[in-house]
Amino acid sequence: MTVGVHLRDARNGRNLKIAEVSEATKIQPWVIEALEADRLQELMSPVYVKGFLTTYARFLRLAPEPLLAQFTWKPQQEDAAAAEAKPALPPIAIHIPWAKLRRIGAVALGCGLVAAVVIINPLRWLPKMSMSAFRMPKLASMTPVPRQPAKPQPATPQPAKPQSTKPAPVKPSPPDVPVKAVQPLTLEVAARRATWIRVRADGKLLAQQRLQRGAREQWTAKKRLELVIAHPAQVDLTLNGQSISPVAIAHQGRLVITHQGITALSGDEEL
Repeated sequence: MTVGVHLRDARNGRNLKIAEVSEATKIQPWVIEALEADRLQELMSPVYVKGFLTTYARFLRLAPEPLLAQFTWKPQQEDAAAAEAKPALPPIAIHIPWAKLRRIGAVALGCGLVAAVVIINPLRWLPKMSMSAFRMPKLASMTPVPRQPAKPQPATPQPAKPQSTKPAPVKPSPPDVPVKAVQPLTLEVAARRATWIRVRADGKLLAQQRLQRGAREQWTAKKRLELVIAHPAQVDLTLNGQSISPVAIAHQGRLVITHQGITALSGDEEL
């Protein structure tokens, strides 16, 4: 029995439809159908497949570890077979002509010595020249001539420059999203284009799915929301009725939302 058949039998045993499972787990129906058909590993990377399989198995009250151990990764097997079939390249041999390099070095050294001799020896052959020709002539008079004080010129009034009435540019401040401590955190997402999203509320995984173009989703938390969006510029985010899309773009779609404010989600917090 494959993993997909095991999941489908468990769902049929609880008399659940795919639409009901999708609404409860926030997993798209096509993802559930691909899991039950053992085809999701051909459409997504292993990281996303493991996440969807774990969420679906826990919803059906099944242990995800045996199912993950039974799962086969067809793309990885094909890549491994292709890597084994690829012939190894022969080693590249590098030959350094040491004898030729020694001859070139000896010739360069000899040329340098000859150039040094030619440049230095002519200085000794130059005749000693008399310095009388280079003596400075005597000046007629070394008495400094006193300068006449310059007459002060009347100052001409300068026209006053008109002051500019253009107001100074005001730098935009980052958006402030005040949320009362007793007020729940309600996040609404509207996708302008298709993208992948994951949402955790108070430490619990609420959604890990692919939003289609035009889709709208809403989640609520008491104290903390963790949000990861693959393409934050393609969605509109609203927290308690106020837009926070610029904050998501600034933090590259990785947000931690609390009553104290919105910060970036780090790798340690994600684990």
